Amino acid sequence: MPNTRLGTAPAVKRSNEYRGKRTRTGNSTGFRFDSALFKSHPEFSGEVKAHVIAPGRMLVSVAEPIAERRDPVIEAFLAFLAHDIALAPEAVRPLSKERAARIDRLVKGVEVKGDEDLGDEYLL
Repeated sequence: MPNTRLGTAPAVKRSNEYRGKRTRTGNSTGFRFDSALFKSHPEFSGEVKAHVIAPGRMLVSVAEPIAERRDPVIEAFLAFLAHDIALAPEAVRPLSKERAARIDRLVKGVEVKGDEDLGDEYLL
């Protein structure tokens, strides 16, 4: 059974990776990607937006009216997780009673406010 913990994940075929290159477009600078990206994902044929999520890391997403507040980093993580699960569905296991009890012990007495500002030190 594959182990998906950090540092021990199995080699993954990167079928969802597309190469691109920075290029000049008139008076602007843009990115040019292989046409396979747009054939596989036509939703990127329109307007897009980019979020720099870490040094050397950028998340490109389809620009759309935002009806609700969404976090692009969480969305990217969930897409990664869905891809990982699709590659190794046998590695998905239910949460054990022991693990749930341990989690309960670790968070006992911790108060959580979903809208509380944690400050800049908690940003990635």
